Amino acid sequence: MTRLIAIVVLGVLALLFVRYNTNEKIQKWVVIVLLGAFATYTGVLMISELIR
Repeated sequence: MTRLIAIVVLGVLALLFVRYNTNEKIQKWVVIVLLGAFATYTGVLMISELIR
């Protein structure tokens, strides 16, 4: 649940960056971090389910 909340917070942060036209480099890194966080969350979730 904590990971899901963190992903939502990062998503809101990304939307704020895009909405207020921040630097393009910052926007790109926020998207990369979001995708990495989502991939990590999905991987951990699948591994934890397989272990059970």
